Amino acid sequence: MKRIALAVVAAASFATAAQAQQRFASSSLFLEGGGPGLLYSVNYELLFDGDYGIRAGFSYQPLSASGSPERVNLFAVPILITHLISFRSSALELGGGATIIKADGAGSGNGVSVPSAGTTVIGTATLGYRFQPPAGGFQFRIGVEALVGKGLATHNPDPNSLGVLPWMYLSIGYSM
Repeated sequence: MKRIALAVVAAASFATAAQAQQRFASSSLFLEGGGPGLLYSVNYELLFDGDYGIRAGFSYQPLSASGSPERVNLFAVPILITHLISFRSSALELGGGATIIKADGAGSGNGVSVPSAGTTVIGTATLGYRFQPPAGGFQFRIGVEALVGKGLATHNPDPNSLGVLPWMYLSIGYSM
């Protein structure tokens, strides 16, 4: 009787471990609110070697400017490497990378301040939950992150000071 119980537990453990490791959907497209794209971003991610991934996205947002023109265009391109610690359709998501930001003038808004036209890079680290079935389909992500770079702060960002901006993200998409 003990042997049968031990065999059942071993078989269930092996099946669960195998199921957690099998991921057939290797790419996803998703819309993210918050996150490394700042206000929002459209992203593509490619998973490889099990539960590692690389993602890139694009975001555009207008900022208010002090002077003429009244609006400044801000473009953001987040690029991250992610690691998923999976159990079936759920996963702990860990990530890090950079966001390339291009502005066509000085402006501020949404916790970001840019001193002049140009390009800058900020760092990002993420920690979150992901629902993504191994065979593909609907994908949902939620988590927290830290953006690190010049001109970032929760209140009155100084465009010349290094700051940390705690941020959240929520995304929905489709994996295939």
